[in-house]
Amino acid sequence: MLADERRRAILKIIGESEKPVTGSYLAALMGVSRQVIVQDIAILRAAGNDIIATPQGYILSKNVYPQRYRRVIACRHQDDGIEDELMTIVDLGGAVLDVSVEHKVYGEFKAQLMIKSPSDVRCFIEIMKREKAEPLCALTEGVHLHTIEADTPLILDRIEKALKEKGYLLCQ
Repeated sequence: MLADERRRAILKIIGESEKPVTGSYLAALMGVSRQVIVQDIAILRAAGNDIIATPQGYILSKNVYPQRYRRVIACRHQDDGIEDELMTIVDLGGAVLDVSVEHKVYGEFKAQLMIKSPSDVRCFIEIMKREKAEPLCALTEGVHLHTIEADTPLILDRIEKALKEKGYLLCQ
């Protein structure tokens, strides 16, 4: 299969999937290395395809969620609060789209998370532990922003209230 054909196939697979598709799966399917898939994704993005890389795999932004309500919330906690914070959000019906921090030298760092279920949270925490990865909030003494999404503004309000009660919400 030629590179252009492979990239069209990758885009079709990701575009038709309701769930993120892993680079390892695509590599096995296409008979290439995962690094080739990473390069293909970079080329597809450069061509204007809005492909999001999440801890669960690749997905087109249009397939992420139907139109829902979004809110950016400011939080603060140490590493031991990550799982509880994320579980609080998803247990109340929210989804955590991303996390960002403001570094005093480099500016904003943002990572796409796309965490929408307890299993997504457990998978994310497992990957963090396995890779011995530092969370972005380690750069900012625990302060970070999340874009969260839910079906109604009331759900977003409940999430904020629960996070505030647990001491995670950074209040004015």
